[in-house]
Amino acid sequence: MSKPLALIMAGGTGGHIFPAQAVAQALQQAGWDIAWLGT
Repeated sequence: MSKPLALIMAGGTGGHIFPAQAVAQALQQAGWDIAWLGT
């Protein structure tokens, strides 16, 4: 069975990017694969 995949989108400023990065890291530690879409 493959891991679940999360697409994280954020862009523009650190106020959007840093929280999204924290969510991505937490999901990755929980065993998820992460795809990042941002500017």
